[in-house]
Amino acid sequence: MEARLFYKELGRLLYAIAAADGRISDQEVAALKRIVKEELVPQEASTDHFGTDQAYITEFEFEVLADRGATSEEAFDSFITYMARHRTDLVDERRELIFRAADIVARAFHGVGKKEMSFLSELHRHLDHHT
Repeated sequence: MEARLFYKELGRLLYAIAAADGRISDQEVAALKRIVKEELVPQEASTDHFGTDQAYITEFEFEVLADRGATSEEAFDSFITYMARHRTDLVDERRELIFRAADIVARAFHGVGKKEMSFLSELHRHLDHHT
């Protein structure tokens, strides 16, 4: 599985969860940056042609969507489509990472709201049906 595409789609998923309530809080952005720095960068060996860790694509994609004012549904659907295409490529460690990252962002600002819970439930359904 191509790392670049995975991190881009993970950025879309985390954006969808952060933007689910119609706004992105500073706490959600801080949670995203912490996930990238503490969880993604240490486990990713590949870099782009500038020598930047591929994991930072997650943060970049999140920021692009925020600047564009993309809808959370559009971003979430993109991630679900990506997962369906790469279902067999997602090892358990990567699935756990996706769950953990989504949960951290969802809880970052006043706990998990109704729309965030809907996204998390659907995410779990798709990740659990991986065979």
